[in-house]
Amino acid sequence: MVSLLGVLGLLGFAWLALFQAMLAMGRPFGRMAWGGQHRVLPARQRIGSAMAFCVAVLGFVALAQTAGYVEEIVPDEFLRLSLWVLFALFTLSVLANAMSASRIERLHGVPLAAILAANTGSVVFP
Repeated sequence: MVSLLGVLGLLGFAWLALFQAMLAMGRPFGRMAWGGQHRVLPARQRIGSAMAFCVAVLGFVALAQTAGYVEEIVPDEFLRLSLWVLFALFTLSVLANAMSASRIERLHGVPLAAILAANTGSVVFP
């Protein structure tokens, strides 16, 4: 059965991966991320966005695998640990985004991180 929360989680991770890829490639969306201080991210933050892209792809795969949409890609023992780490990361991300000086980052980051925390949490704490 497909749940609304599950679909939102997959869409959230897909959007996060695309968004972070665009930031890493130098697209002018920096006001929505990393504290919102740069329109185009400097090199260090672009590297951080490339790493965040990888985390988002892992999250997408982990949720898709847990829901049974894909065959085993991530070994089960790594999958459970990954979901715990993602849950902790996005729970903290809600707080970090809420404290941002950038209004647009708060409006974008808080709901996105909350959806991703709720999804990974629903798997970790069934």
